[in-house]
Amino acid sequence: MHTLAGAFALDAVNDVERAEFARHLEQCDSCTQEVAELRATAARLGAAMAEEPPPEFKDRVLAAMHATRQLPPRTRPGSPDRHRRSARAPRWAVIVAAAAAVVGLAAGGVFGGIALTQRQELQAAQSRLDQAKQQFAPVAALLAAPDAKTAHGEAPIGGGVTVVVSRSLNRMMVMDAGLPSQPGGKVYEAWLITGKDAPRSAGVIAAADQGGLVVADGVGSADKVAVSVEPPGGSATGAPSEVLMSMPAPA
Repeated sequence: MHTLAGAFALDAVNDVERAEFARHLEQCDSCTQEVAELRATAARLGAAMAEEPPPEFKDRVLAAMHATRQLPPRTRPGSPDRHRRSARAPRWAVIVAAAAAVVGLAAGGVFGGIALTQRQELQAAQSRLDQAKQQFAPVAALLAAPDAKTAHGEAPIGGGVTVVVSRSLNRMMVMDAGLPSQPGGKVYEAWLITGKDAPRSAGVIAAADQGGLVVADGVGSADKVAVSVEPPGGSATGAPSEVLMSMPAPA
């Protein structure tokens, strides 16, 4: 049952599995904590992509509603019963769903239930959605991995990072969890440390408006994660310049 934690957190289980795992959570504190951490991570990823719709969109949608002729209800031949066409209300919210939950969150941030009436706007939104899918597909796979483990570390300057690791995928994600902005365009860079070996760069942690995370493959047997403060673009020497914090990698 423990391996269902990631799928349960993203609502990627069927009704039977959901009921069985819910009963399991009543007796397993470690799975309860892991589910909470995975859900919080997915929610923060969705919030990073969410956008408020421009105010003028509401007026345009309402105007289009008044100007659009409504179709009459369809009836079944020979029967007075009417078929009602289900109308699902558009949603502007962060959702946690299935292995592709993060991609769905990105889609919600792009469209937000707004009726895009101009072709140019639709093409621009579709382009942004495609970019979001490409960016977050590895994250969705990581969060849905049965062996995904999470850990959170605090930084001495405030904030910290959330780390998610899947050994089966050989993949790790390091996500900004409230680290303060650095002056002069400096950036945060994540590092993988294995034993006494030299740190290996996992990449620069993207800015908050670009997802606020970095995903690295080839984790291997890394047992620690470090975060450093680097000049714009990341370390030029291949070694951390100013180590801000380090923490054990999730087991």
